[in-house]
Amino acid sequence: MKEFFRNNIILILIVFLAIILRFYNLSQIPVGFNDDEAAFGYNASSILQTARDEWGRFLPFPVFESFGDWKLVGYLYSVVLSQLVFGVSEFATRLPSAIFGVLAVFSTYLLTKKLFEKSFLQFTIYNLQFTVAPLAALLLAISPWHIAASRNAFESDILIFFLTISTYFFLRGLSEKKYQTISILGFAASFYIYRSAWIFTPFLVGVLIYLSKTQLSRYKIFFAKNIIFALILLLPLVPSILTFRGQSRFFQESFILGVQKQGIIDEVNERRGRCESSLGIGCQLVYNKYNFFLIKYFNNYISNLSPETYYIKGTETGYQSFPQRGFFYTFELSLFLAGLIFLLKRKQPASYLLICWLLIVPLGPSFTAVGNPGRLNILMPIPQIIAALGLVWVFSYIRSERFRRVLLLALVIIALSSMTRLAFDTFFQIPQVSARYQRYGYKQLFQYLESQKQNYQRITVSRKSDDAKQYIHYLFFTKFDPATFQNTIVRHRDENGWVIVEEIGKIKFVPTLPPTELLPDKSLVAVGEHEIELNVKPIYTINDFRGDRIFEVYDGNALKVAQKEHDEELEKLKSITNFTQ
Repeated sequence: MKEFFRNNIILILIVFLAIILRFYNLSQIPVGFNDDEAAFGYNASSILQTARDEWGRFLPFPVFESFGDWKLVGYLYSVVLSQLVFGVSEFATRLPSAIFGVLAVFSTYLLTKKLFEKSFLQFTIYNLQFTVAPLAALLLAISPWHIAASRNAFESDILIFFLTISTYFFLRGLSEKKYQTISILGFAASFYIYRSAWIFTPFLVGVLIYLSKTQLSRYKIFFAKNIIFALILLLPLVPSILTFRGQSRFFQESFILGVQKQGIIDEVNERRGRCESSLGIGCQLVYNKYNFFLIKYFNNYISNLSPETYYIKGTETGYQSFPQRGFFYTFELSLFLAGLIFLLKRKQPASYLLICWLLIVPLGPSFTAVGNPGRLNILMPIPQIIAALGLVWVFSYIRSERFRRVLLLALVIIALSSMTRLAFDTFFQIPQVSARYQRYGYKQLFQYLESQKQNYQRITVSRKSDDAKQYIHYLFFTKFDPATFQNTIVRHRDENGWVIVEEIGKIKFVPTLPPTELLPDKSLVAVGEHEIELNVKPIYTINDFRGDRIFEVYDGNALKVAQKEHDEELEKLKSITNFTQ
């Protein structure tokens, strides 16, 4: 054991750093608890207590309906195990993501070491030998995007580990065929975790097979049996893939069938109309939806490969990432470009694999949007591996020991400065920006409403200022009895297939607050800021980290009195106006 620690001390320290960055204050950072996290948390709790999900379906597999988006069950059952040990909480819901985030750092080390095990690329400073594998693991351990991904309860986050470890075992299986089966199991499991794998994994496996066809020819029968075994494992997915259950997000969010479709069609019709008024013929050949869909997809694909998306722009909201900053550190870009140049010059199977990985990732996400963190994060750890490769390649060409020391010191200072800024942003800037997008405030709101429920006949919650799946937050934070919910709930769907829950017991969820006179006696009203413009003070408020108001709670009877006084005041003003006229 002592020898193991002595030989792997650098890797152990890197993994320990990854644990700190992913586990520290996990239940509180990121602030809030978004809709999908609450859905995984409550459905896992429901399965633990009743063996059924919120819809009453017994041990759902391979998908569960949730809000109508039909999530895959891979992450759900990992939360079930987590809650079995730690109970129902934000921590237990996020824990699997944090665990697999740390494991991804380790699997990145294994994969990188395997890819470049025959390479002598390295450099030495102060008698310390630097190689690509530990540097790649370190860059992933401190990566802003991967830290954010590992601290959110999203199924796409754990996919990073399964893809990297499965690729590692595939490569190892070329010389030790028993590992081929482990690899195939890992790739098959990825299909049950997140839909991105449905497009990405077949392409990745195809690339691996093509690059390894000579080695695989020695195990043709054995490999064919593994492929057949994998296809059998995937059979339960077929009914979902061929129906709305598997295609829900494409129908709901793609620019071909989803919410963006109408905007494109309107633009096509507008341009075609102007064209036809001038030319009269041939306009449909240029201005048609299929042409525009193709252009839209191509533009999305290029943008999803743009360095600006990853190193500069990031997202404004911080959803599944850190807001107002690039997904990666800016200093990594120069290292990545250097590594890319090395790969293009080297022209080895490892080079083709890493470059193909980069090119395959945007194929699916480009049907929906640009820069969606959850759908693009399986890009990792390839940018980190390439950046580490670039760093080692550049330093290996520097002959002066003194210059290497100075350059390394400068790089360490830049990296520490970037990490320091990330740490300060995490605790001070990010909560102020992302609180609303992370659904901060629902825990406080629903715990307060639950404490007041016995004093009121009706509690009305408006979603006018925040069109969230509010019901799932109420269920999760009040630990509402799953059996009661399954047996009493009434739902309906909107035009895009999203599920709407309007009432749970005394709690009524409405698109906007009804007229005050329609509120029942002894009622509470929860709204966003500025929804109530009457001269009455809320009895409970929730602010974000900037001090801006998120929710206000009013007594219904006080609102009625205030409305009556307001109406009487308007009548007096009207009478005075008529009299003076």
